[in-house]
Amino acid sequence: MKEIRIKSTIKDIKVLDKASDVSHRMKNAYIRTKEQTRQNGHNEDGNYVDNAVGRVKDGSETVVRKAAAAGEYGRKAVWKIKKHTYKTGAGVPRTEQKFVQKPVFQPAEKAALTAEKTYSQTGRRIKQFYAASGKNTKQATRGTLKMVQGRVKTAERSAKTSIKTSQSAAQTAVKIAQSAKRMAQAKRAAARAAGVSAKATSKTMVATVKAIIAALKSLIAMIAAGGWAAVVIILLVCLVALMSSSVFGVFFSNEDTGKNTPVMSEAVSWLNGEFTAKLEQIEKENPHDTLDLSNNGSSTMVSNWRDILAVYAVKVVADPEKGMEVATLDDTKVGIMRDIFWDMNKIDYWLETIEHTDGETTSTETILHIRVNAKSYSDMIVQYHFNPQQVGMLNELVQDKYRQLFTSLIGSYTDITFSPQEIAAISQNLPPDLDEQRKNVVLAAYSLIGKVSYFWGGKSTVIGWDSRWGTLTKVTAEGSPTTGTVRPYGLDCSGYVAWVFVNAAEDADAADTIGTGTSSQYAACTPVNWSSAQPGDLAFYPDLSHVGIVVGKQNGDLLIANCNAGGNNVEVTSVSGASSSGFYMIGRP
Repeated sequence: MKEIRIKSTIKDIKVLDKASDVSHRMKNAYIRTKEQTRQNGHNEDGNYVDNAVGRVKDGSETVVRKAAAAGEYGRKAVWKIKKHTYKTGAGVPRTEQKFVQKPVFQPAEKAALTAEKTYSQTGRRIKQFYAASGKNTKQATRGTLKMVQGRVKTAERSAKTSIKTSQSAAQTAVKIAQSAKRMAQAKRAAARAAGVSAKATSKTMVATVKAIIAALKSLIAMIAAGGWAAVVIILLVCLVALMSSSVFGVFFSNEDTGKNTPVMSEAVSWLNGEFTAKLEQIEKENPHDTLDLSNNGSSTMVSNWRDILAVYAVKVVADPEKGMEVATLDDTKVGIMRDIFWDMNKIDYWLETIEHTDGETTSTETILHIRVNAKSYSDMIVQYHFNPQQVGMLNELVQDKYRQLFTSLIGSYTDITFSPQEIAAISQNLPPDLDEQRKNVVLAAYSLIGKVSYFWGGKSTVIGWDSRWGTLTKVTAEGSPTTGTVRPYGLDCSGYVAWVFVNAAEDADAADTIGTGTSSQYAACTPVNWSSAQPGDLAFYPDLSHVGIVVGKQNGDLLIANCNAGGNNVEVTSVSGASSSGFYMIGRP
């Protein structure tokens, strides 16, 4: 009997190797899935959790499918072996059949069943691992996701807040810019309005100050009137208090407070007296033949009183440490004014000896030079180190619109207007049929009575008060004992007559008609008898050394207004008749 040859099934054993390999690949897949899941946990995409779970699920399902396929393949191999054995078993003795089946087919079948079981267990483990790992992964990733989502929401809120803040800041910046623009427009408009109204405001200020000063003089009478006047007085007092506490308070300093304190015009007069005494002292202490006296080329010795008072007001009121009001005066304030006065009027002097010769004889002349170096307010800004606020106050005070107010303080301004009562009193000594032109001459003549000093060579054609009157001035006209001396400026006799006719006609050219000297004035008149003299005629001394104006008659005597050296002022002289030593001739212009 031929030997039965059975095909080797070793090749089929490789199925078991595949199962083992599947387990190994499953492990590797788990490791890769775990690592990829860990890596994907930091994925910047928003779906990294779903991606990780999907990859684990897909890997596990792949392993399960391969394990199931391997188990199915093993079962088929077992049934194939069994089937093949049954077919060949008919011609083979049982003993041989068992011999062949036991060593060959049973181990293969067992191995296949074992592999199938292994695959099934492996599949279950994979599913369990999938479920567990999926759960753990989901939990871990959910925690991470919540934390990340929380951070994302926080970042979103911060971003939104930043955006809102930026938008709010931008809106605020726009509003600020718009407000600044509107403010700039308003400022320009205000500046234009201020420029337009500056002159009107200045005029109003001057008028207000004048009105207040005038009202103060009649305050007692208003109080006596009672009624509505009391309200006006209260408002007036409030306004006075406001003005007097500022630098403008200096314009109130000439009002008598009734407290035995000096007023400004008195203080100015004292300082003028000290200045004149200083000049006289220099002349006495320095013997000389000729006096050369000037104030920077001006005959007016103290020509800067307005600047002095303006600097004084600013220095006292705006003192950073011890500011005071300037509406009143006391010893301390007069002392401050005195220091300012001498700082602004420094006196320098020196002697000069000159030899004169005519070829035969030689003589010497000693000249005393005296110079008054007057400073302006602008010089004192630097010397006193005024701050911008003080400079602004000073620049305002020295404007021309306040000049008349200053002249009332320094004694070079006087109110020369008449009240109706004063005019009525003057008219009592005038003929009832006197023409208007002559009456105007009389009123103009009376307006300076007792108010202007005599000054040799003093002339004026100013309509109204001449601001030079009262200022210390050097006498330059020759022919008088006062020539070369310093005196308050005023008028001489013919200068007084010329000023009266100018103001009666309200025309400066009238001085050319009447003349400015006694000789020219006499030549401009027609002689009349003493008994025929009328108000408005001129009265002359026989030698034409003096002249006056007839202003009325009283008890048969002529009333003659004149500015004379003896009385050093304008006076009214009563003359009963012509006198060779006095008024002797009458002339009619």
